[in-house]
Amino acid sequence: MPEFDYLAPTLAQVHTGWKPVLEPLAPELFALEQKLLQRSAQGETIYPAPESVLRALSFAAPSAIRVVILGQDPYHGAGQAMGLSFSVMPDCRLPPSLRNIYKELASDLGVAPGNGDLSRWAQQGVLLLNSVLTVGADQAGSHGKLGWQVVTDALITSVAQENPGCVFMLWGAWAQSKAELIDAERHLILRSAHPSPLSAHRGFIGCRHFSQANLWLAEHGQSVINWK
Repeated sequence: MPEFDYLAPTLAQVHTGWKPVLEPLAPELFALEQKLLQRSAQGETIYPAPESVLRALSFAAPSAIRVVILGQDPYHGAGQAMGLSFSVMPDCRLPPSLRNIYKELASDLGVAPGNGDLSRWAQQGVLLLNSVLTVGADQAGSHGKLGWQVVTDALITSVAQENPGCVFMLWGAWAQSKAELIDAERHLILRSAHPSPLSAHRGFIGCRHFSQANLWLAEHGQSVINWK
């Protein structure tokens, strides 16, 4: 195993159930770390903070995941990205994508979460993951070619293989590209446009993914997600 510097704090927080998935990816993660260190040395501000890059993996093992919500890449504004896709800290103003998620949630299930922290979803077995796990400040998609897809492909594959059945919500083109990794006979795959204001009205608003997920979970003998 190479010695990590930039990613060491976040790797230390990963749930032990993910270790067999990440250990074979050590060379890829080390290569990513070197690129992140180089960009940081050149003055680029990178989100989320190093200790939060893999935060989505700190709550549950792959086999315990019940819902996967997959987006594009982290928020690129200051004080927003915190390692869970679409989530922000409780005192942070809701970003536009999250406002659209809550708009759909209210229309679908009539619930309105009190703030933008989605950790309570993660604690129930919802994997809040992005296709790419870092981004440069004010540059959406700027780390799209850094190499994160190899890592997130492995994470999605692990959930799809180890879990007896869960719901995959694939929001946007980057997320939908992962569909080929998922066995549609074992899992429910829900696709929609990304909740960004640029695309939300092209299929995200009105998708009713939250109620569909809970219905599928209930029909398969699993407890539903408390989305509020």
